This record gives sequence, structure tokens and C-alpha cells, in this order.
Amino acid sequence: MSVLQVHDKFVDQVFSNQKNLTDFIKGHLPESLVRRLDLSTVRLKKGKKTSREYRRYYLDFIVTAKLDGKWSELYFIIEHKSYPESDSLVQVVGYCAVKYEEDMRDHGELRPIIPVILYHGRQRWNLPFNFGDYFDVPEGYKQYMLQFEYVLVDLSEIGDEELLMKLEENARLYASLYALKNIFSEVSKFKVLILRLLDVDNDTIGFIIDYVVKAREVSKEEMENMLKEVGMPTIAEQWIEEGIQQGIQQGIQQGMQQGMQQGIQQGIQQGMQQGMQQGMQQGMQQGLLLEAQEMVLEALEERFGIVSKSIAQKIKQIDSREVVKSLFRLAMRIDSLE
Repeated sequence: MSVLQVHDKFVDQVFSNQKNLTDFIKGHLPESLVRRLDLSTVRLKKGKKTSREYRRYYLDFIVTAKLDGKWSELYFIIEHKSYPESDSLVQVVGYCAVKYEEDMRDHGELRPIIPVILYHGRQRWNLPFNFGDYFDVPEGYKQYMLQFEYVLVDLSEIGDEELLMKLEENARLYASLYALKNIFSEVSKFKVLILRLLDVDNDTIGFIIDYVVKAREVSKEEMENMLKEVGMPTIAEQWIEEGIQQGIQQGIQQGMQQGMQQGIQQGIQQGMQQGMQQGMQQGMQQGLLLEAQEMVLEALEERFGIVSKSIAQKIKQIDSREVVKSLFRLAMRIDSLE
């Protein structure tokens, strides 16, 4: 997976959650847009398509909500950028054109599209805010040119402490925005985030570390040292050896429940791998199976919203951890539950 794909997947996972997208709209879109939306009625219908022209993924999210008291559907196309590409708005035009073609083909009418550029680069964003400003033509000509504005959310304009202060409101969203903003900084920059998350949301720590490791290609030693500095040596080795995402979830969630704490503490003394094996042999097999099942359900909820009782029951009836792990990998790839 390329670094660009890592960023895309991360942003997709964050905004595929209805609460995250709603809180993002509330906190970062212009007041002129937000005040006319009844945020309590927002419902998310996610779609992800591949643009034939650009041969890459863009992220579009269909939101149904009451707009001025009337039920409406809006498209939010979220394009994240790590540097100000000169053709960024041309790409947005292309994405919008694809959606309009689909609308006319499938529905016979066009739905409003609100393009959002989420910028997390170090350089100053210096592109026009109106597409019409690309054209150097006399004023009388400009009215005939294609013109539109987009919403720019420039994370460099938001202070680290402001994002950290909002962790209690929505840990997953604001930890993710912090990670995007600081992904090109030193890894030590994430120590303060992990320390804050320890008091708010342990699950999100794994999600963030997974992104940092994949996006930055952080070495095993560097990650281990950083985790030990924040007082988390018990799961450092597991995260690296087990394959980051599963290791993080098991190490944090199960490691802070029942017999896992004792198993991990013993395992530290002889290496995380040996400690996990000994701990798991002492009554934690069932706990890990339950945790793996919860990981699958959480992944499905993150991607598709509420999971039906029938699907949840079927997952909880599986008694093989290997089968459940395979389901987890499948859950991260599928486009729907149908």
C-alpha cells in the first residue's frame, strides 16, 4: 500500500462514521452552511468511487438531513491534500463531473455537491478560492467562465492544543485531525496525544498508531522507545510483531481487562511475544476470541453504521479466532453488508 493510499484509507475510516462527519461539519464548515442544516437529522450514506480520469480514489459522502426544514440530500466530496497541487481544483471539477453524470443516469436530477479540501501540509495553501480565478481574462469574460468556491479546512491554521482540548467531545475525530496535521513532524510529537488519549479513549490509540506507523514507515525501535516514554512498554512489542492493527486492539483493549494485565506484565520480563503466549495459555484464549469478535463488529459499525442483531449473533457464534480474524480483514475491504 502506497503512502497516498494509507492517507486515503485513514481519512475514509474517519469520515465514514456518522458522528465524526457530523461533528466535522458542525465544527469546520462555514456557519452560512451549518446554520441551515438540522444536524440532529443528519444521516450518512457513504459512497466511494474511482475516477477513471485520475485513476485514484476520491471520497464522497452522501448526507441526508433537513435543510431549511425540508429533507434534502447533499454530497460532501472530501479531498485531502498534503501539499498545494496546482491542479487541485481541476481534480475537484473532475470528481463533481463524475457525480453529476451518475446523478443524471441514476436519478434524472442533480444533487448539490459541497467540495471540501482538507489540507494537512507544511507549505502555505496558496491556490485560488474560486475556480474562476484560474482564468486571466477581462472582467466581462469571467462571468462566462466556470466558477465555484470550495471549503478549505487548513489544519495548519488550527493549534495543537485546540485539537487536544476537543478530545473529550470526539476523541476519534480530533485525534485523527491532530495526526493528519502532525504526520510530517517528529514521531515524538505524538507522545502528548497518546498521553491525553489514555485518559479519554484507549481504543483510538491503536487507530492512530496504526496510521502513523504506515504513513511514516516508523522503525520498530523508534516506536518502541516512544511508547515506553509514555509508559506503555507492555504493548509496544506486541504492536510491532502482531501486525499493528490487531496487536494494538488486543494489547490495549484486552490488556486492560481481566487476566490480560497480569499476562502482559509477566510477558514484559521475557519479551512481549513470550509474555503474550504465557498469558494467553492461562485463561485468555476465550477473552481474545471475544475481543476479536468485538473488533469485527466495531469495524463494521465504523464503516456501515448500525450492525443488525442477526449479523452480530452470527459473528459471536464463531468459535475460531482465526476465522474471526479473517472476517476482520474482510470487513476492512468490503463495500457493503448486502
